[in-house]
Amino acid sequence: MSYSQCGRRVFLAGVAGAALIGVGAGKEAVRQTTAGLIRGKTTAEPGVTAWLGIPFAAPPVGALRWRPPQPPASWAGVRDATHFGASPCAPSMPGVNLDYSPDRMSEDCLTLNIWAPPDDGKPKPVMVWIFGGAFVMGSSANPRYDGAHLAAQGVVFVSINYRVGILGSYVHPELSRESPAGVSGNYGLMDQIAALQWVRDNIAAFGGNPDNVTIFGQSAGAFSVGFHLVMPQSRGLFHKGIAQSGAPMGRPSSSILLGRQADMQEAGLAFARRMGATSIADMRRMDAMHLVTTYGFNWLFYPNIDGWLIPEHPYDLMATGRCANVPVIAGHNHDEGRLFPPLGNGTMGGLHTALQENYGPLAPDILRILQQQNPDDLAAMGQEAFGDVVFNWNSVALFMAMARVSRSYAYRFDYAHASTRPDSFVKGEGLGAYHGAEIDFALRTCRFDVPERRAEQESLMQTMSGYWLNFARVGNPNGPGLPYWPQYQTGSGKVLRFAEGAPTLDNIAFHDRLVLLGRAMGNRVVEQG
Repeated sequence: MSYSQCGRRVFLAGVAGAALIGVGAGKEAVRQTTAGLIRGKTTAEPGVTAWLGIPFAAPPVGALRWRPPQPPASWAGVRDATHFGASPCAPSMPGVNLDYSPDRMSEDCLTLNIWAPPDDGKPKPVMVWIFGGAFVMGSSANPRYDGAHLAAQGVVFVSINYRVGILGSYVHPELSRESPAGVSGNYGLMDQIAALQWVRDNIAAFGGNPDNVTIFGQSAGAFSVGFHLVMPQSRGLFHKGIAQSGAPMGRPSSSILLGRQADMQEAGLAFARRMGATSIADMRRMDAMHLVTTYGFNWLFYPNIDGWLIPEHPYDLMATGRCANVPVIAGHNHDEGRLFPPLGNGTMGGLHTALQENYGPLAPDILRILQQQNPDDLAAMGQEAFGDVVFNWNSVALFMAMARVSRSYAYRFDYAHASTRPDSFVKGEGLGAYHGAEIDFALRTCRFDVPERRAEQESLMQTMSGYWLNFARVGNPNGPGLPYWPQYQTGSGKVLRFAEGAPTLDNIAFHDRLVLLGRAMGNRVVEQG
């Protein structure tokens, strides 16, 4: 990529200029970036300033569609940075119990947002949030990702956009021929790298320390953290990682959002034919939302092992120490699958077929365990199987693999907190500790809409975010007032459990099911501990 050369040439000048501008501009919150001046705004959190919708790359439109991100154009004067940029183009997600949808979507979406505490001259830890959404949807503008609350605790919080779906992962032989690396796809991951390069080159102007950056994310954001741990192009751009519910550790398939370049080439040709295109030039002339809505919510294209950005399977790279030697926090929620349609679509025949696809000859064994744990509840069996395949096994495999490379801290989130508000992010009862339930507690964005549970929720939020903040500061989650969280020890099978009351050490949940899934994939990391 060509982004870093541009940034480094003006980095020192930009930081010096920002210091002078900050004195002269007072409350205007003007800062110098590598592309020009920006003006932010104050927030409801005392002393916290926000800069929103900052371009970190050129709009990936026209001839730049399905190309690596390029540096943003410079601008004259002071650019307004008081509103979020457009969200990435994405389809609706059928059958999933969410109610957040972006106000504005555009292919011109490569922006980031910064929340910073008052600048006291001491470089602050930086936390970079990567949103989830199955690499098909999502936005840094989601109110659950409001960074002001963590910034008020003395860190610089950054949230980033990246291309998703057909615009972020499309693979096609003609695109591969265009690329110097001879591969295509993974454009969304390239966007994330460009954003991290922007942070390295600019964050000092906002009081952040470019040598103390933690990347963290949930779902596809957690998978992204796993990819950055093994991508050579990400090396040195971050120093710690937190993966909340996800990691690219299992057998390549749509279930774990990891594919192989060769397998996607024919799918790319087929999609072009479906669109009536005979060339990539034809595809680049098409309206972005037409491409997105035609593609829909599909997993034909997602991050792929291309031999360049992702050189080999991420687990193999970690298992042999060919990954970033950085501390990690990784874990999952107790009821990951409850938010999604059950594996097998709620029928016994469908469940049998899905288990056969994922477990092979071990399918009868896993079905027996699921039936014992969920008697007479076919939907729960399918949802728990979905959670194991997509989230639980991968998260456990990540903290186990990284424990052999660096410091690794393992957790499980068990707190169930269904909201009673009609505008709640998650609708419905009985979802338990659903996929994404921990976000509000880690990012300090709880709304406390159930008065009788406010005290326990506030305590959990202070505790969980306290661990996350300590980890961002020094690479160790422990600190005054928090129960001790030991590093994960190979063979111990112990994780920190977040629920009502103080966190406690507990055994890995669903261990018997996860061992069977690992055996089916030919990977015994969970079995070995």
